[in-house]
Amino acid sequence: MNQIPALFLAFVTAASAAPLLKDTIVGGLKDPMEVAIAPDGNLFVIEREGRVLRVNPNTGGLFEIGAVQVEALREADAKSNYAREDGLLGMALDPDFAKNQRIFLYYSAADMIANRLSRFTLKDGMIDFASELKLLEIPTERENKVCHHGGSVEFGPDGLLYISTGDNTNPFESGGVAPIDDREGRTERDAQRSAGNTNDLRGKVLRIKPTETGYEIPSGNLFKPGTEKTRPEIYVMGCRNPFRISLDPKTK
Repeated sequence: MNQIPALFLAFVTAASAAPLLKDTIVGGLKDPMEVAIAPDGNLFVIEREGRVLRVNPNTGGLFEIGAVQVEALREADAKSNYAREDGLLGMALDPDFAKNQRIFLYYSAADMIANRLSRFTLKDGMIDFASELKLLEIPTERENKVCHHGGSVEFGPDGLLYISTGDNTNPFESGGVAPIDDREGRTERDAQRSAGNTNDLRGKVLRIKPTETGYEIPSGNLFKPGTEKTRPEIYVMGCRNPFRISLDPKTK
């Protein structure tokens, strides 16, 4: 399990050819997965094993605002073949975070074998777990070195939410190519069941429009709602492991 000792912000000087300047804000992070910047400049960071942190960039103050119960590969059992890339995987702040204090988290649920996208609300600066609104639950597999969960979460400027999911396979015996193995007893080595399946949310980039009580399907996704054997949340399919995603502000 990787240990990342510090979170860095890099600032480029005016001249494009000038060197990057590195300013260490905070250290001691453990498997940080994603960072989001709040309107007031505070940083929110998630760690794979479930901690959600707030960082004051001016003072370097580090505050735990909640710990999500997740299934994850633990440091104490780093060589386990179970849940190798599970955990707290993705985070995004609501576009209206300054007013509604809502945060979206994508995590490997501890109460079922699925990855879950939920919306939470902060109360007095802490995650109010009673506020959880479960939006998506994606059945997954965790046995036999299965990995590739993706899990990045990003809002576009149009208020639509994008979620990346991996093909949820064991890729270690496919010789560096896509794991497509439909022999008996090798289900977890076959991405046809996930990334190549129009009725499965794994191996995709999903796109939804969050609402007050859940979400809607925006126009322009791959499949119109009601299309047989498809999921309308799918925006891009056939992905192997879109681990982190970003949106081009010029085209989105």
